[in-house]
Amino acid sequence: MNKEQMIQILNSVDGGNEILDYITELEDNQCKCEEEGHHHHDEEYDCEHHYHDDNCDCGCHDEDNEDDEYEDITPKNVEKISVEQWEELLKDKTVFDEDSLIIAKRMRHVAAPVTSADLADMFGYGALYYSIETGKLAKRIANKLGITMNDDELWALILNGWRDKSHYSDNMIYALRPELYEAIGNIDMSNVPLRMR
Repeated sequence: MNKEQMIQILNSVDGGNEILDYITELEDNQCKCEEEGHHHHDEEYDCEHHYHDDNCDCGCHDEDNEDDEYEDITPKNVEKISVEQWEELLKDKTVFDEDSLIIAKRMRHVAAPVTSADLADMFGYGALYYSIETGKLAKRIANKLGITMNDDELWALILNGWRDKSHYSDNMIYALRPELYEAIGNIDMSNVPLRMR
């Protein structure tokens, strides 16, 4: 997925502009890094991983795929969780365990729609780790809030999702719900490691 496609997707969801503003800020920081001839590799910022761009070698930027279209696969009528509710959930260790907090922080750090494989490439662990842990978290959230949904749709409490029509069977990308994205920025996550590779 190139940058233009990513922007189009983010513009299609509520709160997407806030994520785009965050990406722009990271790009500005990257330019400063390049001008100064160095890169930061700390936990709070990494110039190389602020979005999944055309320099990656995952195969999704081949010329044959330049006109790929993404289909919104987020189930309709999903119960929205407010920013305030997310803040409380993030602080509840019975809901957000260590793995859940790490994954949430990683996805906010990337600040763009990604696949589980993208996260695995950037931060380590296998793609299944992200899928399984997100599914377990979604069940805990539903139980905590008394939300009834089909098990195969619970992920939509946490994420927005899109499917690449050119790879219809398995190429899906996800981004944090805007309310969760905002809530993570409102609380102190400094003790949660990114564990960059």
